[in-house]
Amino acid sequence: MRVKSKVWLERKGELIFGEGKSKLLKAIEATGSINRASFKLGISFRHAWSHITAIEERMGFKIIERTKGGRCGGGSRLTPLGRGLIKRFDCLKDAVNNFTDHKFKEIFGVKARYNKNR
Repeated sequence: MRVKSKVWLERKGELIFGEGKSKLLKAIEATGSINRASFKLGISFRHAWSHITAIEERMGFKIIERTKGGRCGGGSRLTPLGRGLIKRFDCLKDAVNNFTDHKFKEIFGVKARYNKNR
């Protein structure tokens, strides 16, 4: 038996941030490019871009620094606020998962089979 939980952030009923958007931002940070990150995740650039603009509009701050192409090429990286958002979200998610696992064991008397991909 397993217990699962899912964490996301909303404001006024609108999704701001969740696991999918976190993965996108982590991929952008790892690849240095929205285009390469979207390819890596199997989503369109347009879809990735819409996620980024929605997060920025709903959070009220920039999460991505963009550099236009040119001779040396362009790229994207997370702002300090973007990195902080991921870090705080991961902390919240871990805390919720640990609490859920503890309560599962307490209520069902069974140790939860930890699944990192909840």
